[in-house]
Formats: sequence, C-alpha cells, structure tokens
Amino acid sequence: MLNFYYPELKDRDWVQPILSASGGLGSEHAFGTMYVWRWTYCRQICRYKDFLLSGFGKDLRAYVVPEGTGDLREAVEVLIEDAKERGIPFRLWGVTKERLEEYESLFPGKFDYLPLRDDADYLYRSEDLIQLAGRKLHGKRNHLAQFNRSYQWTYEEVSRENFKDCMAVAHEWCLKHGSCGEDGHSEENCAVAAALHGFEPLGMKGGLIRIEGKPVAFTVGEEINPRCFVIHFEKAVDGYNGLYAAINHEFAANALSGYEYINREEDMGIEGLRKAKLSYQPAILLEKYMAVPKGETL
Repeated sequence: MLNFYYPELKDRDWVQPILSASGGLGSEHAFGTMYVWRWTYCRQICRYKDFLLSGFGKDLRAYVVPEGTGDLREAVEVLIEDAKERGIPFRLWGVTKERLEEYESLFPGKFDYLPLRDDADYLYRSEDLIQLAGRKLHGKRNHLAQFNRSYQWTYEEVSRENFKDCMAVAHEWCLKHGSCGEDGHSEENCAVAAALHGFEPLGMKGGLIRIEGKPVAFTVGEEINPRCFVIHFEKAVDGYNGLYAAINHEFAANALSGYEYINREEDMGIEGLRKAKLSYQPAILLEKYMAVPKGETL
C-alpha cells in the first residue's frame, strides 16, 4: 500500500510547486486547502515519483486526481492497486470537464464520470469584483455605496497583529449561526485557526474591516498560481448591511488586482450560498466529476 500521511507545513515546499505547475484553477490546487482542512476531511498525501497523490475521508473514501509530471496512466493505476490492497472501492475525485477526454483516452470505457455540482468552484475575473461594472452588477455597486454612506469603517491587511481580531469575528459568527459545538468551537474555526497559525509559511493573505474600531469582517486566502487566487474564509458579524459586499470588494481591490481569476470555492449545495455566488456573475463554473468503475454508483 502507498504511505499516505497528513500534510505538515514543511510539505508545502514540494507540494505547491507541483500544484502550481499543473495550471489547475480549482481550490484543491492550493496546498493550504488540504492543510487547514486535513483533520476535518482526513485529507492525506503521498509522493509517487514526480506525482502528488492524495485522498480524503476515513479509510480513504476517495482519491484525488494525481498532479505532477510523468505517466498519468501509471499514477492512476497505482491508486487503483492501492484501493484493491485496502479493500475499498476505487473513487477518483476532481476530474474537471476539461480533462474528461484525456481520462477517457487513457482509460477507454473503464469509468463513469459522475457530476458533482455541489463541488463546483466559482471563479470570477478579478477586474469584475473590483470594478463591479455593468448592468448585472448594478445592485452590488448600490449595496457597496450604501455601506460606505452608513458606517465609519477602516480596512487593513491581516497580520499577526490582528489574528485575534479575526478569530473574534469567526467566533461571533459561529455563535450567531449555531455552528459551534458545546465547547464553543467548530470545525471551520479550527481551520481558520490553522490558516492563521501557519499564515506566513502557507503564503496566506487577508483583509480585515473595522467599524468604529471594532473588528467586524475578515477574509483569508492564498495564491493557487500566478493566474488565480483562492478565498478560503470570509466571515462577517451580523447587523451591518453590505458588510460582506465590502470585505469582498476591499480585499479584491487592495490585494488581488494582479490575478486574472479569484476562486471563491464551492457552494456545498447550500441554496442561499449558491444564490449569493451566482449573483456575482462567475466567469467560470469549474465543474468536477467523480470517476467510478463502469456500472458502479457512489
């Protein structure tokens, strides 16, 4: 069997260059994604020749599309053999629509490719989120203008000096929305803490908004590659109209103008989140598929 293990900060040195060189735009192409959620989703990695192999879920519920250079067919076959040795069904997550033809040519008639709409990433042109130009984003401009008129606010970069303020916002949001456990913590807040704890080594960037000095919203993300930046977390406390629009816009305007795309991740099938992400008019809906042996189901 392959030697899968939970990623550590030091693994970024070899993992991120592979992910970046792949040219992929999905959130899974950022090392921080697998690192900060490693305990929640049991995300594990393994190096095979010049490939990054990875999987997630208890007892490796699914493997993730291999990334690297060399014989892709061999890399996938190694994963198939690993699944046999573990006595688990083979599942390969993250085949994008653009790569379906490639996988079918390598494995003709071997797999069915099941669409995973809830896992599709929303990608926006950075200039669209910064300028909010055009008729379709007219409502967003109005929302932002109303925020600017209503509050005395300031924006600052996330740094070690305000990590505690970011966590205070995350905790308040958690309590308000009923996602905290009995101990007052949540899996998402643990992931936020992991991102802040490894902020510099992970190459994270972020922005924080204060209203009359009080921290009320923050966002954190990282570069996938020189074309694309992914937003991992965006939280705002209740009671301030237009606050989400403001943190979204200010971070893009202050930190992300050099990127072609901003990946705001998936909607997880949550209706309200899907509506909100679609309302910003994504340039790309990055569809993903699960490859399963012919005739099998999830």
